[in-house]
This record gives sequence, structure tokens and C-alpha cells, in this order.
Amino acid sequence: MEVEQKASGLKSLRFRIAAAVLFMLLLMLLTSGISFFYFFKLKSAVNQQSQQALPELQVLNSAQLNITRLANLAIEVSNSTSPAYSRILMSQVREQVDELKHSLELLAENNAQIKRLMDVVGKVEPSVTNISLSKSMLDQVDKALNERLFSAMTVTLASFNQANDKEVKQILGEITSDLAQLITRPHLYEQNQITARLVKQMQQLQQQALIHYKPLEPLLLSPRGVLELLSKREIHNSEVVGLTTQNRILLGNIVDFGHRVYMDNEANVAQQAQAISKNSNDFINVLMLVLLVQLMVAAALMVYLHKHLFRRLYALKGLVGQRKKITAHDVAFFDERNELGSLVKQLQTYLETISKQQAQIESTSLQLQSVIKHSHMMAAVIYQDEILYLSEPFYQLFKDRELKSIHDFPDDFQRRIASIQIGDLTTLESAYWDVHRQSWFQVSKDNILWEGKKAYLISLTDVSSQVRAEQEFRKTLSVVESESKLDALTGLYNRKLFEDQVASLKQTTEFMSFAVLLFDVDFFKQYNDKLGHLQGDQVLKMVASVIKRNTPSKGMAIRYGGEELLVFLPKANSSEALEIAQDIVEEVYQQHVPHPSSPHQYLSVSCGVSVQESSSDSLLKVFDQADKCLYQAKKSGRNRVTLWQDGNLGDSL
Repeated sequence: MEVEQKASGLKSLRFRIAAAVLFMLLLMLLTSGISFFYFFKLKSAVNQQSQQALPELQVLNSAQLNITRLANLAIEVSNSTSPAYSRILMSQVREQVDELKHSLELLAENNAQIKRLMDVVGKVEPSVTNISLSKSMLDQVDKALNERLFSAMTVTLASFNQANDKEVKQILGEITSDLAQLITRPHLYEQNQITARLVKQMQQLQQQALIHYKPLEPLLLSPRGVLELLSKREIHNSEVVGLTTQNRILLGNIVDFGHRVYMDNEANVAQQAQAISKNSNDFINVLMLVLLVQLMVAAALMVYLHKHLFRRLYALKGLVGQRKKITAHDVAFFDERNELGSLVKQLQTYLETISKQQAQIESTSLQLQSVIKHSHMMAAVIYQDEILYLSEPFYQLFKDRELKSIHDFPDDFQRRIASIQIGDLTTLESAYWDVHRQSWFQVSKDNILWEGKKAYLISLTDVSSQVRAEQEFRKTLSVVESESKLDALTGLYNRKLFEDQVASLKQTTEFMSFAVLLFDVDFFKQYNDKLGHLQGDQVLKMVASVIKRNTPSKGMAIRYGGEELLVFLPKANSSEALEIAQDIVEEVYQQHVPHPSSPHQYLSVSCGVSVQESSSDSLLKVFDQADKCLYQAKKSGRNRVTLWQDGNLGDSL
């Protein structure tokens, strides 16, 4: 409290250290805030790139592949000559367009270019559908044209074979040749020339051979004739070519537009990556700057603390650990206005007080040495196992030994000294026994300053009379305790010991089989009534001696009450217990003690035997089973043994 009162204000070390720590904490919070700001900025840019820009680029890349596949499918539709195959291709075109639209819908929310691209893609399917329809019409016209040409050539050849006129045959031959050339000449101008000749030839045939003209006229000149079908084929073919050209231009625009959108997004991703790289460099630079600032501040704090705290603490350590006196010069080094200065001032006062107390202790020690040397106490002074002083009575106790160190004492005495602490003494039970003097000595150990050395004093006190009195008391107590457990008449253990055994077995958890043998003197009341109680006591003593003589050392013979006697056999089985019971019953009867009221003429006993069959059977339960067996033995004629077997009364033996 005094240190706290003197150290106050700005000079207080507590204030200075708290201010330095608070400044460091504020700096750490500021630098941490700056670091977190740049970190979250970098994290936001990375998340934007990973969650938006890169997925968009992946979708656009997939869209480019879909556009390429769509263009290839459109070309295949244009080049297809099979209607069935054209239908399959159209189904694939629709699937490809749907997939492409679905991909672009993911990006079209805030992107005008993607929306325009979706609009252009939406025109592909109708364009390809129109191409497919035109090709289907063209295929139908080609089929009808081929059928008409085949029919016209068949009719012309038949007319040629029937004609007799040479000029008619020549006209029919030219018609046949021109029809054949229509099949093999693909160019439009050639087909137009052949068509003009056919019209002229049909006019000549009409004038010279009307019979041959009439079958050919519907095949060649009618609205469903060859010439009309040729005109329709040319119209549909022009439509297919035009639609195909438009579709290729459309697909080319889609490919170019998709590539441009992809390149724009790729440039955007690259720009974002550059921004992330810049943010990363800024973050690293800020961290380096923060670390540098913290190191500089830490170094400045260390210099400050060294100047105002550590240097003085080190000086204080030197004062406390190496000097026994603090001078005014030492106090001047510390500032009394703070805790250290006040503490040094108090320490100076304490050391001066200690110096005075040490002087008093040395004076007292000299007086104590004088008292010990001139007294008759049994004492020894020991310093680092070396004996510095022995009193004459102490020397006489060990005069048969040359005592120079503690190791020259008897081993038992050395153990006594080592076992007690400074300021303690041995108890009467562990007092030192001197064989030569036949005496007990109590040993004590205390610190003492002897001739300037910190030694310890060993003193002995004769406590022989006290030890002998205590031994006599214990011996008497043991006899009393032993007699309290014996029956005065029979010398057997009494009922109290049996009750103690019951309590002991309740507390143990270990399974230990045991047997209970319960005896009762047959017709004992009638014996007492006729021969008197004194004679009855003699009979009980005789029965007790027989039981005690046949009870093994591990067992206990107990007088339970009146004429009932009990044998407790630990770790016994049925056969062993039954054999002991039968021996006792037979030996009692063989004493041939006359019994005027017994049908057996001589004194006899009955016995019930029960053995613990499982760990759940308590001693009282086994006792109750033995009691029931005893009752059964008496009921069966007495002078016999009944054993409890398998949860029931057994036969009497």
C-alpha cells in the first residue's frame, strides 16, 4: 500500500507501462484494420472473378462450341439428299438451338451483347426449317419429274416402234434423245434449249401424227407434265440456294458475333485478373509496411522500457541478490516517485532491520552455545554431516564409538535423525531404544547458529517411564478386547464375534465360500431340571471342548446362545463341513455322559449344516438354512446331522 501511495501520476511505472501497452494495442488494431480492408478488397475481387467472370467465360466457350456445331448441322441439312436424314438433322438443330439459348440465358440478365446474340440465334431454327421445307418440295418435284420422264420415254419408244412413217419416226427419235438429255444435263441454259426443241417437236408431231401426239401431250405439255415440273424444280432449287446462302450468312454472323462477345468477356476477365494482381501487390506492400511499423514501434517501446524499467530492474536484482546493505547512492539511482524507487526505499529499511536482527541472533546464539555447553542436556551439533559439538551425556551414550560425523552413529539412530524434520521430534512409538542403558530416548532436531555456521541441534530426552507405561496400557487393552469376544463359561467366541463376521462379509465384494455348523444339546432343559444347573454348565464345557478340538485353525467355534453352539468354516465345501459335523456329534456321544431323559441313554447333540452355494447367499441366509436343518435333525430323532442340499433339506445322517 505504501508503494502505491508514493507512486502516482505520470511518473508511475504502472501508468507508463499501461500507456506503452495501450499504444501498442491501438497500433495493432489500426494496422489490423488496414490489413483487413485490403484483404477483404482482394477477397471481393477474387470472389467476383471466380463466381461471375470465369463462369461466364466458360459458358461463352461452351456457346462457341455449340454455335460451331449448329453451323455444321445447318450445312448438313443444306447438303442432305435424304428426307429421313434431313428430319434427324432438324431434330438435332432444334436441340442445339435450345441448348445454346439455355447457356446464353444464364448470362443475358445484364449483358446487352448476349441478348442480341440470343435474338440472332433465335433466327437460325426458322431459317434451317425453311431450307428443309424447300428441299422437301424440291425432292417431291424431282420425284414427280423423274416419274414423268420415265413414262414419257416409255410412251415415246412404244410410238417409235409402231410408227411406219419415216419422218414421224425421226421426230419420235429426237424426242427420245432430248428426254434422255434432260436427265443428264444439269445446267439451266441446256435444259431451256432442250425444252424449246421439245415444244417444237411436239408441234410437228401434232401436225403429222396425231395418234402419237395424244399419249405424249399430257406427259410433256400438261400442267403436271415434264415441262411444267422442270419450271417448278427450277423455282424450288432457286429458293433452296437462296435460303442456304442466307443461312450461311446468318451463321457466319452468329459465329463472328459470338467470337466477339467471347473476346470482350475474355478481355474483361484479363482486366479483372490485372486488378486482382494489383490488389495482391498492394496487400503485400501494406502488410510489409504494417510489419515494419510494428517492428519500429516495438523497438522504440523496448528502448523506452529498457531505459525506465529493465535497467532499474536489473540494478534491483543486483541489490537484492548480492548486497546486504543499500546505500544512499543506490537509492538515488531509482526515482522514489514510482513503484521501484519506493520499493528500493522500503528494501533499504528492511535490510537495515534484518542486519539488526542478525546481530541479535548472533548474540543469542553465543548465549545458547554457552547454555548448551554448561548444561547436562544430551545434545550434539552437526554441520554438513560433521559433528561440531558433543555434550558429555551424549558422548557417554555412544562412548564405544569414535564420533566424528553423523555416519559414525548406529544405523538405527541415523534413520531416526533422517526421518524427522527440523523443529519436530519422534513420537513415543518411534523413540530410540538404547540397549546398554535399557532406556528409551525421544529424538528432536532444530536449527542452530553455531560458531557462525548454520548447523542443526540433535537432542535426546529420556522417556523410558512413559514408553513402559504406554506398553503396559496397550497390553492391558489387548487382553480386555480379547476377553470381550470370549464366552466366560465355555471359552468359545461369543455371539458378538459372529455379528462382526456378518458385518464384515456384507462389506466384501470378493466371493468366498463358507459353511455354518449349528449344534444344539439334545434334551438339555430336562438334563438341567434333573441334575441341576452346575452339572449343566459342566456338560456345556465338555461339548465346547469337543467342538473346539475338532474345529480347524481356519474356522471359529462360537457359543451362539444357551445350549446352541456354532462353527463358522471359511473356504469350506459340503463334504469337509459334513465330515467335521459328524466327528463332533460322534465324539460327544462317545463321552458316555449319562442322560436320564434321553432315549439314547447318553448325552448327545444334533447338528444342521449349510454351505454357501452362490455369491448372492449372505451369511444370515446360510445360518437360517443351517437352523432349519438343525430343526429337521431334532425332528428325525436327534443325535444326527442334516445337510442343506440344492435349496432343500437333505437326509439326516
